[in-house]
Parts: sequence; C-alpha cells; structure tokens
Amino acid sequence: MTAAARMFPASDTDAAIIGRSVREPECFAVVFDRYYSQIHGYVARRLGRSLADDLASETFLTAFAIRDRYDLAHPDARPWLYGITSNLIARHHRAEQRRYRAMARTGTDETSQGHAEEVVVRLDAVARRGPLAAAG
Repeated sequence: MTAAARMFPASDTDAAIIGRSVREPECFAVVFDRYYSQIHGYVARRLGRSLADDLASETFLTAFAIRDRYDLAHPDARPWLYGITSNLIARHHRAEQRRYRAMARTGTDETSQGHAEEVVVRLDAVARRGPLAAAG
C-alpha cells in the first residue's frame, strides 16, 4: 500500500481523490493502485500481454496529465479510465494498419529478417559503439 493510499479510506470516491490530486499530485497513486490491474487485464485481453504493460501505464500517464479536467460529479473513475484505454487501443490499431499498408506499398516485410540476421545486426552495432564513443 502506498503512502497516498493510507491517507484515504477505501470509502473515499475516486472523484474526491482525483480532485485532491490536482493540488497534491501524489494522491493520484490511490487511483493507480485501485485500477491498474483491471486496466492491465483489459489491455491484455485485447492486444496481448506483450503490450499490456505499456498501454496500461500510458493510460495512467494520460489520466494523470488530464486529471484537472475530470468531471468530479462522477464518483467512479473506472469508465473514464476505460475510455482513455479504449482510445489508446484504437490508436494502436490505426498505427498498426498504417504500418501494414506502408509495408504493402513498399513490398517490404519487416518480419522477413530471421532471428540469426537480427543477432548479427545487433552484435555489429555493439562492436561499433565503443570506437564511435571514443571518437566523440
């Protein structure tokens, strides 16, 4: 339990916590603690576990950034958070579609490179890093 969570009884509404977090940003940790696992699970079910960490975190970064616009008449922040998450998922899908269309236009396939080729490229980059750093 975070220090901020100890400051609020479980009966405090999300709206009260978000309202207070505008003046005391550390209070927003309570909202994060309450809903991160739910948001993470939602993203994982839609995009897979590999993207869930990033998009769940981005949800809370976005929510924190716009918390001063939260409608305090709504005591429960879950619909707001799910709305932010849904928008991020939709943005991810649009970016993925653009990427696939661009690959189709250019005739390149990002996945055609085998694992062995990726390892060679990475090792080459690591080998060149030292001399480049010394030259700078």
